[in-house]
Amino acid sequence: MQRALTEVLELPAGEPRRRERLKGAAVTLACHAAAVERHLHHAVRRYVPDDADWLVQQEATDLLRAEETMKDLEFTDTNSGEFDPLVRRLLVRIRRHGEGKESEVFPRLRTAASPGVLADLGDAVRRVEAEAAGLRVEVEGCRRRDVIDRLLTALAEQDASPAMYQQAEQFDRFLTGDTEWTGA
Repeated sequence: MQRALTEVLELPAGEPRRRERLKGAAVTLACHAAAVERHLHHAVRRYVPDDADWLVQQEATDLLRAEETMKDLEFTDTNSGEFDPLVRRLLVRIRRHGEGKESEVFPRLRTAASPGVLADLGDAVRRVEAEAAGLRVEVEGCRRRDVIDRLLTALAEQDASPAMYQQAEQFDRFLTGDTEWTGA
């Protein structure tokens, strides 16, 4: 995600690939948030003996701030003077989030949980990433900018699928008057 955001900053203002890279970063952020919420938070609460609630709250707060910044970016024109500072703010938030996991969460989890539990946790995260891979194709073809909320909703479901994302997209088009509702 950091690489995609750095590429956004390197591209000139108005370059269409800036928005495409941003959508890719939104998918990665949504996937990461879903994996953390579904699996990492539960593992921390279960295996980390001290300050588990504080660690989970810190993680959740960091992710929420990153998601809010991403939402701001989705509605900011890439030519705007606000766009690059928002991308830089998002990069700082993502780096801070990663540093917190590396320095606080992961060492404590490695100490408290067995290698088998850690392997299962890694497998669970990879499953969420696989779910997001199917949604990535849907996002690339999306005309609307506000994809992160729909991605987070789709990934919040245990059985996320491109069909769920397509149905949400169709319903949004119905609500905005762009299409008729077929009830699919």
